[in-house]
Order: sequence, then structure tokens, then C-alpha cells
Amino acid sequence: MILGIDIDNTITATNETVRAYLKQEYPLFEDYKLLPKEEYDLFLKKYLKRMRQEYKLKKGVKEAWAYFKEHNFKIIIITARNNEFDDTYIEDTIKFLQANGLFYDKIYFDKPKKGAIASKEKVDLFIDDKETNLDDVALYNISCVCLGKSCKYKSFSNWYQLLAYIKEENHG
Repeated sequence: MILGIDIDNTITATNETVRAYLKQEYPLFEDYKLLPKEEYDLFLKKYLKRMRQEYKLKKGVKEAWAYFKEHNFKIIIITARNNEFDDTYIEDTIKFLQANGLFYDKIYFDKPKKGAIASKEKVDLFIDDKETNLDDVALYNISCVCLGKSCKYKSFSNWYQLLAYIKEENHG
């Protein structure tokens, strides 16, 4: 079984950390993506690296990874992380994954369009929090699930539910 997995808001609870910083700097905004362009750029230049160092794993990630390892799943991480606001994003991401014991077979950065990579890597199931990413992957006839919020794909609010689904559906 080959899994394609996103990082931010899929493996990590990114929004929790970002909201805490946003509240300090821009208390009237609920989402940094709603900031005017200039403030958006300033916010990410000032805080992105620090925020990434503080991201926590979502609950259930460790248990899911233990299952994946035990059942010889192949993990392909495909993330849109890039160096626009953080030039050490690759090293920092790899250190984060290693520090949290999250193995992977390959990792791709700076991939806002994830479908072509998922197809090239013969991914069986793709896991992401963004419906637009899942739409791109689904174009390649790859099964998709949405983690963290509800969308038009099979959706799970947490990794425990997703892992139960993977076990139940015999995706392993």
C-alpha cells in the first residue's frame, strides 16, 4: 500500500499555532490568509520559521505511523512547503519528521499541484486537508480522503478515525 500524505494541517496541527501568533499580531483576523497582501507577507516573514518549530503532531499520527510501519506501507509525503518565507524549510521539515519518528520513503516539496507526483509514485490513497489538492489528485483516479474537516471526499476529523477506515477498508 502506498500512501500520499500532506504535512500542514494533515500531519501537524498547524492552524492552532498560526492562530495563536495571528491573535497577537492581528487580533481582528481569524485566518492569516485573509490578511491584506502586505500584512500577509510581513506576518509570514516574521513568524513562519518560528511557528513551524512549534507545530505539534495531530493526535493519532504516531499510532497511524506505527500501523503503517508494521504493515509495510510506503509513505510519500507531498507538501506545498516552499522557501518563499523560510529558506531552511527543507532541513527543518526533515528534522521535525525525524524528531517525531515519522518515517517516509520519499518527500516532495513546493508541490501545489500534487496529482502528477502522486500518480508518478503510484499512490493508492492520498490524505490531505485541502479539497483543491484532493481534486487535483483525484484527476489521476487516486482514492482521496480529507482530514480535519468535511469536504466532498470521504472525510475524517482525526487520525484515529482515518486509521480505523484504513484498517476496515483493507487498504493495508
